[in-house]
Amino acid sequence: MSVTTPTSTEASPARAVGRSRPAGLRERLRYSDRLRTWIPLLVAIIGLSAYASANSDLYLTSANLEVLMDSVAVLGLITVGMTLLLAAGQLDLSVGAGATLASVIGAKLITGGASDPVAILVMLALPAAIGVCVGIVVTTTGVQPFIVTLGLLSVLQSLSLIQTGQRPISVGQRLVALDTTTFLGIPVSFWMFIGALLAGGAILHLTRLGRNAFAVGSNEEAAYLSGIPVARVKIAMFGISGLLVGAAGMLLLARLGAGDAAAGTGLELDAIAAAVIGGASLLGGRGSMIGTFLGVLLLGVIANSLTLLDVSSFYQRLVLGALLILAVVATAVAEKRRGSAESTADALRRLVGARRAPRPR
Repeated sequence: MSVTTPTSTEASPARAVGRSRPAGLRERLRYSDRLRTWIPLLVAIIGLSAYASANSDLYLTSANLEVLMDSVAVLGLITVGMTLLLAAGQLDLSVGAGATLASVIGAKLITGGASDPVAILVMLALPAAIGVCVGIVVTTTGVQPFIVTLGLLSVLQSLSLIQTGQRPISVGQRLVALDTTTFLGIPVSFWMFIGALLAGGAILHLTRLGRNAFAVGSNEEAAYLSGIPVARVKIAMFGISGLLVGAAGMLLLARLGAGDAAAGTGLELDAIAAAVIGGASLLGGRGSMIGTFLGVLLLGVIANSLTLLDVSSFYQRLVLGALLILAVVATAVAEKRRGSAESTADALRRLVGARRAPRPR
């Protein structure tokens, strides 16, 4: 009489069950983390808006709401790209300088006789190409993106100063339609931000590139060993972020009517703050476009409210810095809590697998 031994096929249902329950637990934990981020942001936005409207008759006027939406569009475009980078465990400190350089180059082209479409194409392509080059340098040399983009920040700022001669390059009314046109009462610039959010969300959650980015950001070594093209993922994210930086530079030029070497100063820190406040992690592997939208909107509401209440801009930077510190601390606490919960999930998986595995006869 032959003795049957359990094959891998027979044992697989037990292993599948052992995997599925912790996997479901992890998904619930991630969703719970997101809710713990989004709900306080919504409460803060509503509370600040209520306080501002109670103390200023101008806050809820259509003109001010248009100003608010238009003002967050530039930061929003850059923050979408920053969220994509953070999801892949990357960081770019040169995005503000890149947007500035794009606007300066666009102004130089327009004053030199180039058509608007040509200037727009160059403003989009130049930062995208710079982003791809940064990605190639990071992946081929192994240098931390923080160091590479910190050096690039100084280079791009210097190039902008050289091109402008420290004087704004006026383009008059060219491209002004991008800043003044509305659709359904909403500025076109804000619609561009919404489009970027939708595209970014689709990339992160509906494409292989997005899934690979989360894997690289969570554990780069494990992603590489599992066959994910880590270098291509990083280069793609830097390139997409650069494209959005170019779009932000285009809006800067349309809003100011001039290429100004100081136009994008501080945007990189604002973008990092908005992304982290929205739930992205500086350690990588996390990020959502809903959180990004709420983070950008919160910063816009704070700036707009404090301006209407005649609060000094110095206090605005103080509030931004305090929010960033709070968000980073909250993220660190959430990471520790999630790590503990996932350790429990792994223990449950091993326990369930051990109980359901067939015993040899």
